[in-house]
Amino acid sequence: MLVSLFVKEKLYIGEATVATICGVIFGPYAANLFDPNSWGNVDQITLECSRIVLVVQCFAVGVELPKAYMTRHWKSVVYLLIPVMTFGWLVVSVFIWWLIKPLSWLDSLCIAACVTATDPVLASSVVGKGKFAKRIPKHLRDLLSAESGCNDGMAFPFIYLAIYLIHYRPNAGEVFYHWFVFTVLYECVFGAVFGCCVGYAGRRLIKWAEAKNIIDRESFLVFYFTLALFCAGAGSILGKS
Repeated sequence: MLVSLFVKEKLYIGEATVATICGVIFGPYAANLFDPNSWGNVDQITLECSRIVLVVQCFAVGVELPKAYMTRHWKSVVYLLIPVMTFGWLVVSVFIWWLIKPLSWLDSLCIAACVTATDPVLASSVVGKGKFAKRIPKHLRDLLSAESGCNDGMAFPFIYLAIYLIHYRPNAGEVFYHWFVFTVLYECVFGAVFGCCVGYAGRRLIKWAEAKNIIDRESFLVFYFTLALFCAGAGSILGKS
């Protein structure tokens, strides 16, 4: 933390790279200061930690965007999320299929869907503060932030389409039913509606608390983090993204 500005703007290394290097150095394969393998189910721990980091970063993207941004620029975001993201998914899958010979085409589609989405944590290095962000026009930074916050949820249809094709082929009816009903309608559409309802309720509550002068500055800032964790927990309980 003491040299974070030097590392980012002089060595041209992002936070994610530094965090990975530190994890390797202090982890069980080097200094062995901590061993996540001894904490329990490593896959479950990784999933939940990743979920918390991602939901907080996505929530931060929504807070930092200009007021009514999605209402004014929804066409640009949709263009990036559907045709551009689909094209990127197919291109990445071709490269994976070509580079890793034992994989089938459907396996490559599944792996490509996991890496197609723009990570908001990585995108923050060019849309946040610093000399690199200053060189990018604000409207492009806002568009990249909005797209990176939305496309993690949009990656679900690509991932589950590949999974259902692997699991239910050659039954096209089963593939379409599970993909459209469970993934598109329930996880994505219902998840988005649920998130909008939670966000709207949170906004009304915070405005009411401010109007009544019953909330302090510290709690005001913590409220956003708490609301993000609530969305993650409620989404996990309901089984949606």
